Amino acid sequence: FGMIIYEIYSRKIPYEGLHPRKVLRKVCDPRINYRPQVPDTCPKRMSEIMKRCWSHNTGFRPEAKDLDMIFVDMSAHDTEPLIDQENTRLRTEVAAGDMLYQVFPKKVADQLKAGQKVEPETHDNVTVFFSDIVRFTDISRALSPVKVCNMLDRLYLAFDALANKHEVFKVETIGDAWVGVTNLEANQSTTHVKRIAEFAVEAVAAANNIMIDEDDPAAGTLHIRVGFHSGAVVSNVIGSLNPRYALFGDTMNTASRMESLSTSDRIQCTETSARILKEQAPDFPRRRRGKVAVKGKGNMVTYWVGSVLTHEKSPKGRKGGFDDKKMIEFELDGDGGEKRPSFHKSKPKRVNMSGGIEYDPTNSAPSILKNKKGRKRDHRLRSASTQSGSYSQ
Repeated sequence: FGMIIYEIYSRKIPYEGLHPRKVLRKVCDPRINYRPQVPDTCPKRMSEIMKRCWSHNTGFRPEAKDLDMIFVDMSAHDTEPLIDQENTRLRTEVAAGDMLYQVFPKKVADQLKAGQKVEPETHDNVTVFFSDIVRFTDISRALSPVKVCNMLDRLYLAFDALANKHEVFKVETIGDAWVGVTNLEANQSTTHVKRIAEFAVEAVAAANNIMIDEDDPAAGTLHIRVGFHSGAVVSNVIGSLNPRYALFGDTMNTASRMESLSTSDRIQCTETSARILKEQAPDFPRRRRGKVAVKGKGNMVTYWVGSVLTHEKSPKGRKGGFDDKKMIEFELDGDGGEKRPSFHKSKPKRVNMSGGIEYDPTNSAPSILKNKKGRKRDHRLRSASTQSGSYSQ
């Protein structure tokens, strides 16, 4: 029992690294009485019990019933490991330092630990990723706040694991939005767009495996919109109370617009990012979407990244999922761009959380509907809560 006490307080194996036969000879010799050294963290009363238990004189060793009586009279203070103030201070500093490196880039964390003021830093060529959840407002209205928090936690844990895998720095989460960036601190100048593209494809797949409500599988799984853009940003630590690491610049605004003008389970990027992606990963799937009206930017040429038709059929009878509609397909012009959309006869629909049928606001492309006189008119599906901007042909 004395050896068990030793292991508890030392967190080591007795006589570790020594030859067993030589150790056994010394342990059995009463003149040597070879025993492990009492750990520094062992309290006085526990130290006395340990020494009695491995005494060379068997008459001094307590029996199990004696130990039981001793332990009944002892308090938690008698058994608590001894930790000196210096060790406590070091442990606190290490824990705080580890947290800094999780929240801030290494260079910034080093400056904060040294008590230095963090100056704004310009990054000439980064790629910024934005994503948000489709129909998050509807989901939040249908679920309790606790379930919404649990859903976001499951989603962001999956995203964080993918971010570590692809070395994407997580900037922040704002509600249902997840923001990341590459080439911010590590030397990723030749891979930063490729990393974001691969991360984005896996993030969409991961989201599709996250249940909206674990207690109600019929509610379906999550769908996200994704967008990214490459350019220059300025980073800085803002504030002293709960300091926040933030990125600033037009690149952030453009990346956010790419996400808001994307559609469910699809990844949209700017022409700048698509050009760099072609250099860094020539075989990575991408397709020219065409010109899209971007607020504050005018018409911008954007690209779809990854599989073009990413909507798959949802299991029949699943509430909250999408029905068996197909995505709008595009006819190509001579240059490989999208000349005009080819529309299906059926109106794009989805099944809402309550089981009713409604139009799908995640489809930002126009549909052709007929009025009462039989003439065709251009009709655009909008959703003020989830979409901004418009599609221009």
